[in-house]
Amino acid sequence: SPEMDDEAFFQQGKRLNVVLSLVCLLALGIAFFHKFSKLYAFYAILVIAFLVFAIKSPWFQTEILFYTLFAFAFILSLEVLISPKQYKSIGVGVFVLFALAHFSKASAMPGLLMFISSYGILFLLKLFSRNLNREQVRQILYHALTPLVVFMVLLFPYFQESKDKYGTYFYNVNTTFYMWYDSWDEAKEGTRAAGDRRGWPHMPDEEIPSLSKYLKEHSSDEIIDRFRSGIRQILWSGCTGRYSRYKYGYCSQVGLSLIILALGLPLLFKGIRLRSSAKHIHIVWYVLLFFLLYALSFIWYMPLIGKGPRTILALLIPLLWTIGLVVHSPQIQSLQFKLFQRRVKVFRIVYLLMLLTLFYEIYQVVVFRAATMHGGN
Repeated sequence: SPEMDDEAFFQQGKRLNVVLSLVCLLALGIAFFHKFSKLYAFYAILVIAFLVFAIKSPWFQTEILFYTLFAFAFILSLEVLISPKQYKSIGVGVFVLFALAHFSKASAMPGLLMFISSYGILFLLKLFSRNLNREQVRQILYHALTPLVVFMVLLFPYFQESKDKYGTYFYNVNTTFYMWYDSWDEAKEGTRAAGDRRGWPHMPDEEIPSLSKYLKEHSSDEIIDRFRSGIRQILWSGCTGRYSRYKYGYCSQVGLSLIILALGLPLLFKGIRLRSSAKHIHIVWYVLLFFLLYALSFIWYMPLIGKGPRTILALLIPLLWTIGLVVHSPQIQSLQFKLFQRRVKVFRIVYLLMLLTLFYEIYQVVVFRAATMHGGN
């Protein structure tokens, strides 16, 4: 409404975003409780609710919506790779979710390309094992090309408008220009000041930032230092804030989960024949590529967004889902020990202990962080 001032607009947007956060949390809760044990699902939803949503929801920004759509796109794409029979039933949903996630924040396309690349790995695997026939080639091509077609059809009006207005189909100020600056101040004084949000920036071509320009002007040490700086900012905002009440608190949970993942993977593959495990290389490829490339890109972008971890938080829900798949494998679930003459699963004890550490973080959020932390950055 034109008559609304900025404060009234923000208050209305805040209420909308809080409601949207609850809806997204409910949808994620249904997915986690349907797939995993009640203990793990309860733990994962508490992490999402209090270490991300509670701080982000009172800010009228796209992050909550993007995190949820992005997570569901990853979840369904992984389910399709694990169970190819589900491709026809949920396959199209994967691509629609990738498209919707890209609409909310233009960061989803790399994930879709990684998903497609996993079928390239599958094709090479079958080719080298001499287990490739015409029907399998047709299936692989169908699975690889369908997502691209659906994605492009859904986003074509958006891409066409970008072409008409900015001169390129895949125009985005963040990935086209800003990520090749060293700081946000440089970006504001550069293409942003030259009108990059209204059209192609009005400045000499040699001054417009790009990958080639960045590599020419920066040494390898400077590039490495930028990654180090990004990692330090992520650690500061989640782990090493001066006071615990002024950090997000995800560090302890992510750190413990990664330790569990590192210990669980050898057990997961123990006893599995090499020939059998080779059938799943394309799945491992997708998961590793997804987390590695996205993490590196988000770390690279950190110097431009201040101290807030809003980019890297997009990986938290996919990480919790991946860890859930690992810890619920038969190999991990079979680990038990005796306690007072009863068999107890190691998995349950570990996540009960992690819940205790999580309750400390929840206490900090409820008592301090929710009212004092700036969730907009």
